[in-house]
Amino acid sequence: MISIKNLAVIASLLLFFFIFLAAGCGLFYDFDPVESQAGSDVREGTVVDEREQDEGIAPGEGSGSETTGEGTYNDRKYTVTEVIDGDTIVLSNGDRIRFIGMNTPEEGMYFYGEARDVLKIMISGKEVRLEKDISESDQYGRKLRYVYCDGIFVNLEMVKRGFANIFTYPPDVKYTEEFLEAERYARENDLGLWEISKIDMVSVKITYDAPGNDNENINGEYIIFENIGSRILDTSGWTVKDSGTNIYRFGSYQFNPGTRIILFSGKGTDGSGNRAERYLYWNSLRPVWNNDYDTLYLRDREGLLIEIYNY
Repeated sequence: MISIKNLAVIASLLLFFFIFLAAGCGLFYDFDPVESQAGSDVREGTVVDEREQDEGIAPGEGSGSETTGEGTYNDRKYTVTEVIDGDTIVLSNGDRIRFIGMNTPEEGMYFYGEARDVLKIMISGKEVRLEKDISESDQYGRKLRYVYCDGIFVNLEMVKRGFANIFTYPPDVKYTEEFLEAERYARENDLGLWEISKIDMVSVKITYDAPGNDNENINGEYIIFENIGSRILDTSGWTVKDSGTNIYRFGSYQFNPGTRIILFSGKGTDGSGNRAERYLYWNSLRPVWNNDYDTLYLRDREGLLIEIYNY
């Protein structure tokens, strides 16, 4: 169920939408992917004509396309027939599109409904344009694309308004700097996913690069949570998540002041190492944390942000 407070967030976005629409402008970004290619110092991707790709037309030969030194961008539009969640849609030609550069909460997680609903408001039943980076599709067969609607760079807008966190995965990193700037804006303004919990007494340390082969030493990855406050905390409903889709849900534990909870990525049996430590196991079949960069999100039972750890 969407809370009254979160409905207010969506309502405010709707208000902005109608104001800017009435003025004949884009919502928050007037972002032209063709022009952005020329001045960007981020590694360039490939912009393709979706019809050229689907029908075998040689690049630059399709009608309605604009050829630049960086590639081909097509103004052909597709109608959004279904919004599956906050980062996946279905088009009128049957294609499933996964938004690049951002990730929204999974079903059952905090802000899942809000992210999905605001995306519906923005693009459901409307025509969108698509831009490809490097990869064609993900492991689930969804096409990986940047999406534009009514002058809005939708991927970026979802991040800036706090409905999504940045999730750039090589080689699709064309707009990384823009996404980072958008997320900084959302965090600085405590928007959406970045609303802060009243629990401010937990420190987080992570060992993300296990010794040796990560796949053979999954428990070499672990997080240390420490209660640095003066009161007892109940961890019931807390979650830990990476920048992707890996999520761990805490049980109900008494987290005493001065004690630590150590969460290992691999398999094991939960229990107490000693009076000052509790050992928990994610039971993941593969490493959870990237060795080069990732983000850890610790949230309370209401989904509010307790702590964030970037590396």
